[in-house]
Amino acid sequence: MNLSKNKKSLTLILLSALLTLTGINEAKAQVPSIPRKNRTTTQRSKRNYSNNIVWGTQYDWLSTRYVTYDDICEMDRGQVRVLKNSIYARHGRRFKDSELREYFNSQTWYNPWRNEVPAREFNKYENYNITFLHRYE
Repeated sequence: MNLSKNKKSLTLILLSALLTLTGINEAKAQVPSIPRKNRTTTQRSKRNYSNNIVWGTQYDWLSTRYVTYDDICEMDRGQVRVLKNSIYARHGRRFKDSELREYFNSQTWYNPWRNEVPAREFNKYENYNITFLHRYE
């Protein structure tokens, strides 16, 4: 039984390494770690709202598929933190944390309008991705 588990684990590790080495990491987002910069614009772009969520951002994929380890294996904790919180930000959440607030305020699509997002508003991908990313944050 343990031998079978070890073979499965080794297979997963080798497959992950192969995908990484061959550059097949699908949808590697260019996600910054939370920058410390001043907001340069006060004008917000036109947003596409659907069910209280903003579309047309670099984070849309977090609402349409599951995050995998390959998506985040080369990211630092700050980048994973941005990914996770971008799901909340796209739903209009205000952030108490000054770094998150500053980062998302610098995004033209961000429109904070509530303190919490009801869990029922997240789709199956977002719920899974929040939990998955929280483990690596």
